[in-house]
Amino acid sequence: MPPSLCGLTALLLLLLAAPPSVCGQAARWPDEYQVGQFLCHADFPLMPYRPLLDSMPTLERDLIQALALRPSREPIYVFLFHTKQTYQSYLRQYFPDAPSRQALFIKDRGLGMIFAHVGDAFELDLRHECTHALLNAILPVTPLWLDEGLAEYFEVAAEERAGGNPHGKYVKFSAYLGQIPGLEELEQLRDVSQMTRTRYRHAWAWVHFLLHGPPEAREELRRFLADLQALTPPGLLSRRLRQRLPDLDARFAEHCRKWKL
Repeated sequence: MPPSLCGLTALLLLLLAAPPSVCGQAARWPDEYQVGQFLCHADFPLMPYRPLLDSMPTLERDLIQALALRPSREPIYVFLFHTKQTYQSYLRQYFPDAPSRQALFIKDRGLGMIFAHVGDAFELDLRHECTHALLNAILPVTPLWLDEGLAEYFEVAAEERAGGNPHGKYVKFSAYLGQIPGLEELEQLRDVSQMTRTRYRHAWAWVHFLLHGPPEAREELRRFLADLQALTPPGLLSRRLRQRLPDLDARFAEHCRKWKL
């Protein structure tokens, strides 16, 4: 490991080991920036990325409003690396069991932490992982498919969420062929390793339906999440939806075919 990387990982390890209240005193990164509940630490100058970072509280607001949830003030620590190599080296050393991803959200020692590196998908990666972090801070647990579907939905810029996500054209084509992704199948997933590209797309499609489809679907999603936040066993969302919308699959297919892409 090169000396510069040794110094960086030592600083990060010290930061992670310290209580949140003294993180600022425990170690200093080359650049640090706080915006809302997001405490950002980077091994490169953050000034060019300030507009993206400044949009994170807006992401939180949009998430809260869409899902009708009570916000959390829990801090979220964001660690940003300028190169993929440095990012991967750190994760291999200190989180060897973490999956190999472009970016990660990890909850460890009571801290919600996001790790990402600058690259072609940096903005998408950061919004995706910040969505995971916000949901984790707000809810005691979120079903895997819904967690990932919401992250896929909110990872794009706000103006692209309703009709600009690349997933849309594939789901619309499948709907025309009569292929409806099974919600019950998604609900059976328990590990992120089971989330294939197709399943990410299907999870996103159901989230899009829940947020932009029939009012009953959005209302039931909000009730489901409110039960989770209140620590009330919510049951399966698919069952709740089918009680409200007995023709659920047909309504989903109709919703997909009407997308303007």
